[in-house]
Amino acid sequence: MSDRITVEEWGVVSRMDTIQAAILKFRLSKIGAIIAKRRENAKYYQEKLHHQLIYAPPCRDDEFNTFHTYVIQVEKHRDDLQSHLKNLGIKTTIHYPVPIHLQPAARSLDYKKGDFPVTEKQAEIILTLPVSQFLTRQEQDIIIKETISFLDKA
Repeated sequence: MSDRITVEEWGVVSRMDTIQAAILKFRLSKIGAIIAKRRENAKYYQEKLHHQLIYAPPCRDDEFNTFHTYVIQVEKHRDDLQSHLKNLGIKTTIHYPVPIHLQPAARSLDYKKGDFPVTEKQAEIILTLPVSQFLTRQEQDIIIKETISFLDKA
């Protein structure tokens, strides 16, 4: 990646030194609690974050989401909402603002804009909200309140 958005070439990272292995072993011992807290945070969003301009994909019974991200779809005013939240110190992200088929690394595949319209539309409307295991309920309430309040005024 040449920056946060642009994938210049395909690659893998598959090496791990001893220190990294020790850190990973420690972190893996905590993974169950981390996932449980993230799932709790996501469930709270599902229960409280309702607005006609927001779609949050529901969890399905046959899936187990670890919520490494919590992604909503905001049909209108997504970028303005992100700016509003940023001004309040709330960090959001647009994961994959450039669809993978339009990345420089995928040039050899000969895809062009319009070949994957659903993917391209998603890139325009998705917004990742904080869902970290360190997120407090008070912080989540602020995120929810500010998101709904902003979209009500938009």
